[in-house]
Amino acid sequence: MRIKPTVNHRRAWGLPWLLIAILLLTSCGQPTPAPSPTPTKTPKAPAAQATDAPKAVPPTDTPAPPATDTPAPPADTPAPTDTPTPAPLPGNYLDPAKDPNLAPFTGLPLTDATVRDRRPLAIKVANTENVRPQDGLSKADVVIEQRVEYNLTRFTVIYYSQGAERVGSIRSARLPDLEWPAVFDAVLCFSGGVEPVRQKLYASDFADRILEQARNGSAYFRDPNIAVPNNLFASTTTLWNVTAARGWDKRPQPALGWVFSANPPANGRSVTSIKIPYPTGTDRVEWRYDAGSGRWLRWQGGVAQNDASIGAQLSSANIVVMAANHVPTLILEHDTVDRGVNRSIEIQVWGEGPVTVYRDGQAYQGKWIRGGRQDPLRFVDGNGNLIPLKPGNTWMQLVPLDMTVTAQ
Repeated sequence: MRIKPTVNHRRAWGLPWLLIAILLLTSCGQPTPAPSPTPTKTPKAPAAQATDAPKAVPPTDTPAPPATDTPAPPADTPAPTDTPTPAPLPGNYLDPAKDPNLAPFTGLPLTDATVRDRRPLAIKVANTENVRPQDGLSKADVVIEQRVEYNLTRFTVIYYSQGAERVGSIRSARLPDLEWPAVFDAVLCFSGGVEPVRQKLYASDFADRILEQARNGSAYFRDPNIAVPNNLFASTTTLWNVTAARGWDKRPQPALGWVFSANPPANGRSVTSIKIPYPTGTDRVEWRYDAGSGRWLRWQGGVAQNDASIGAQLSSANIVVMAANHVPTLILEHDTVDRGVNRSIEIQVWGEGPVTVYRDGQAYQGKWIRGGRQDPLRFVDGNGNLIPLKPGNTWMQLVPLDMTVTAQ
């Protein structure tokens, strides 16, 4: 039997729906609260780098590819800021990239076409105490001093605008020499090398312009009055004759990107002495500014260092101190036992790092930049503008990131 709903039943069913309707009506037209913004994460500031050691890098016997993250400089060196668009060069700057009559590595006049169109030479010269004084260093456009093992430094000497009839003593190539022939577009000249290094050199992009004495003996000569292995020398005239006969001669490309100015830029810091504490006492370098000549004079191991060919103290218009990551590798430079100090050192001169340019008794801080293997090596200030070198020769001092160079 169907039960007919009473009034009370209707009220019981109708009240909930009435309440729902009221709630819907009261919510219409009310603004919906905006969702709270999602908080963004603030990047953490990088931890300060210790000043007593660079970041550890696992040893490797294979050169690392160009680094994308440049190691931070030590805490006591101001970190360079991002490089803005450089301003146009001042009118008094000399730019060899625009003037073919300027030597690209010295900024000095270069009008002899036979000199202008020859290939630079990068010659390996020993720097142990028993070979000093060396021959021919005063005639180089650029001398690069770098550690080749823990307690040894060696030179890569760049000749272009002038030469020397006796250069040496010439010794073996090392891992950093995978970079300098590319930077200076040079022919690499050396005595030999351990096999892992030789294999890398002959697999490089400059393998077709290598003059190793072991394969090109007639391009070098030995001094019978000096004991082997320190008696190997060469004449740049002979080396250039060989490069010309092989069709290697051409003006170096690309240009380094160096500019020059006879007058020092403003905002330099006065400096009269630069001390570079390479690990062995006999290798420690000092440069002293001579105001009379406007040049830096060189001491090493506490002794004035001369060019034996001319009997005069070595000097330079510019000193460039480049800090770069130094990585001991698994390649042993001598002996078959790993003694720690005899590991070949890879110096990572790609990317960027701190640099100080010294000229005219003044110091200019900034950073060195080498974006890619074929890109020029440039020295820029905090605003990204090129730091001009003084016209003349340059000594480049490569130091680890944690080394404290004293300039006062």
